[in-house]
Amino acid sequence: MAAVPAAPQPPAPLSPQEQAALDRLLAAWEARNAAVSTWSCTFHKWEYNAWSPADAAGDRLAFAESTGELKYAAPDKGLFRVRESKQWNPEARRYEVRGGEAGEHWVCNGESIYEFRHGERQLRETKLPPEMRGKAISDGPLPFVFGAKADTLKKRYFMRIITPPEVRDQVWLEALPRFQADAANFSKVELILQARDLMPFAIQIYKPGGQDRDVYQFDPRTSLIDKSLDMLRDFAKPITPFGYKYVLEDLSAPASPPAAGQPPAAAPR
Repeated sequence: MAAVPAAPQPPAPLSPQEQAALDRLLAAWEARNAAVSTWSCTFHKWEYNAWSPADAAGDRLAFAESTGELKYAAPDKGLFRVRESKQWNPEARRYEVRGGEAGEHWVCNGESIYEFRHGERQLRETKLPPEMRGKAISDGPLPFVFGAKADTLKKRYFMRIITPPEVRDQVWLEALPRFQADAANFSKVELILQARDLMPFAIQIYKPGGQDRDVYQFDPRTSLIDKSLDMLRDFAKPITPFGYKYVLEDLSAPASPPAAGQPPAAAPR
């Protein structure tokens, strides 16, 4: 029988002063999130791994980069879509547009999550049970960006403020997973908030093992807070693309007990 992975080990505890500063920041961040009704922004993403190329100075370069958009409407609607993706060409020593498969794309309307699985040529709808509605965004594929709540963050992650002393216009946070379910998705997250409004500026997600990481930077020039979004269009059920199969997974339906040795169904990450 395969061994069950151990839960992540806790880091060194915070001092009382550090804990108090973190509590104040998380409370202010939650209050700011609660005041945001809609948010849209474009982002740039860089992907790194152990085999990423290096420039002439020896600094590590991303093996792929992409641009996209995200949209949010409180409390539980969201959209994440990669628009264009480029891959490093080592012979030409430049980034070139990736051909073929489209980028990551998912939509949540509060009752269902629609995920485009391009490799499988599927549009998968996951209907959420009532107890998960309003939570799927903050627990979703891009943690800490949508509707983060202080109590939930402290229960699920070991967190600390890591802002460099010379940085004045940003707040840097580090989060380590407390539980194996989160550690299976990432080993560490570093988040940068803009000090002036506590909106996300960048997030760095380290994959399990610590070698691979994804970096997202949100463009403040395109950030629209509490501006009107086309709710019907942005968060509507997507049309199944030609050649794709529509697949329904209904987590709101009564579930049969899992077969021996099989885990219960879980929400998509």
